[in-house]
Amino acid sequence: MENSINLSILIPVIPLGITSFILILLVSFNRTINRLTKPVSFLFVFSLLSSGILSAYLYLEKIEGEVFLSNYLKLFENKNLVLHLNSLNEKIIIFFTLIMTIIIGSLFYKLPRKKGYVSLLIGIGFISSSIIFAVMSLNFSELI
Repeated sequence: MENSINLSILIPVIPLGITSFILILLVSFNRTINRLTKPVSFLFVFSLLSSGILSAYLYLEKIEGEVFLSNYLKLFENKNLVLHLNSLNEKIIIFFTLIMTIIIGSLFYKLPRKKGYVSLLIGIGFISSSIIFAVMSLNFSELI
């Protein structure tokens, strides 16, 4: 159980990592990455779905608890930043990742995939990972 709760740190990190990776590729190979809209869309959908699946796994296994970020990152060593993992947070994350996947899928089919499409997906990726991180930072069980 202790190892499973430690996996919960990957829920906001996976979309953030993929988004950062594509941002680096966009800065390095601007023209090429703007042409590769299908793989970029697939990577974003994959990152969001993997976060949702990991959250669903933790929800189905009824794993709850708190993860202190100071144990993993030296940047948060003096901070008291905690990620809360409970059933309500997991349900919100699952619902949010499904909604964002549908939005990215509809953007793929509705928008012209010329200049700016990859930049839009990078913005959506950063916003999504920030929202997932914010949901996990709040303890909704105390608010109810």
